[in-house]
Amino acid sequence: MPDPAPDYLTITYRPDLDVLVGRWMRPVTLPEMQAGYDLMLEAAVEHKCQYWLLDVRRRINTDGQGAHWMMTEFLPAVGVRLGGRTYLAYLLAPLLLRDQSADAAFPTPESMADKPFMGLRFTDEREAIEWLLEGRRNRLAGVA
Repeated sequence: MPDPAPDYLTITYRPDLDVLVGRWMRPVTLPEMQAGYDLMLEAAVEHKCQYWLLDVRRRINTDGQGAHWMMTEFLPAVGVRLGGRTYLAYLLAPLLLRDQSADAAFPTPESMADKPFMGLRFTDEREAIEWLLEGRRNRLAGVA
């Protein structure tokens, strides 16, 4: 019998957009964050989806330890499992986007240029989805 869904994360695949949506429902511990991202990866593999919308408005921004794990362990594994560049659009509350410690923990786009993943932060869900769709269009056109 599969494990019940965690109370801190909902995962939905949008086939109309080819976007995997993960909505964090509350602040999480580092082990919960890691388990949640592992669940996201399993769903992405199941749907062969490289475009993720991560709604972290209810979760506190990633701290340095979580960001280190993401960059050194999790995201490199995503590239291997999905076989191509994965786009991660982080949806944050405007107040969190201005958090200096969060800015220091979140990698810059330049640091991801040669990686099999790309992440950007947004405060508007429509803009985040547009960025994901643009990444998909570019990949299909052979640009990315």
